[in-house]
Formats: sequence, structure tokens, C-alpha cells
Amino acid sequence: MRAFLLTLAPLLIWHALDAGELPAGKGKEVTDRVCGGCHEAGVVAKYHNSKEDWQSIVEDMKARGADGSEEDFRIVTAYLVHFFGPEINVNKAPAQEMAAQLELTSPEAEAIVNYRSEKGAFRSFADLKKVPGLDVSKLEPIQQRIVY
Repeated sequence: MRAFLLTLAPLLIWHALDAGELPAGKGKEVTDRVCGGCHEAGVVAKYHNSKEDWQSIVEDMKARGADGSEEDFRIVTAYLVHFFGPEINVNKAPAQEMAAQLELTSPEAEAIVNYRSEKGAFRSFADLKKVPGLDVSKLEPIQQRIVY
């Protein structure tokens, strides 16, 4: 079933959502150029795939004729993982997972865990802004990946 979904994913991903703008960030232009040649690039916003799944999807796109260099495909994968990687529940995830998945420092991820232990569960992004020692600006562009 997983192989079937990965085979179908490139077709579904690009057509499943209404066309939207990709988030601004490192790799946006390359992703627009490489993926937007065949599809509306912004339709990926609904998906939260793992790094391995995004790599498989990008490899499949490449095999189907997507135009780009190896470096372009590396950039596209990194961009998709950063903005459309797995969702992380900040009320349950251990610090190590948050650090890895949300690209936080270990002290920042620990600050989230300590804050939720002392103050209770987070209910919204606004609650994360109250965490001392957390550079919340790192999370603002990827807040769609954060669940409560």
C-alpha cells in the first residue's frame, strides 16, 4: 500500500489543493522553478511527510522528467522537509524530537518541555511565545507543522 501511495503521491500532491503560494524561505525559488514547471507548487501545503517520503516523491518526480540539477533536487527536498515535514505535538514530543524536527537548539527544545511541565499544555502558537529561551521566530514560518 505504501509503495502504491508513493507512486501516486506526485500526481495527488500537486493537484489535491488549490494553488497557493509557497512559504518564503531558503529554497522557495528553486522549488517553484523545478516543481512549478509541471504543477502548481503551492499545493503541497496540506501535506506533512517525513524526509524519506519527500525524498521518494522528489526522486519519482525526477524519474518522470522534472528538470533540475542534483543540487536543485537536494534543495527542493530540504525545502519540503522544512516547511511540510511531519507535524509535531509540542505537548507530547520529547525535546530531542522537537530539536530535530523543528530545527531548534537542544536548550530551546528543553525550554518547551520545561515550560509545559510547569505551566501545562500549550493551546496555541501564542502560548509558545511565552517560553523563555525560545527563539519563536524560528517556528513562525513552520507553525502549520505544530499541533497542540
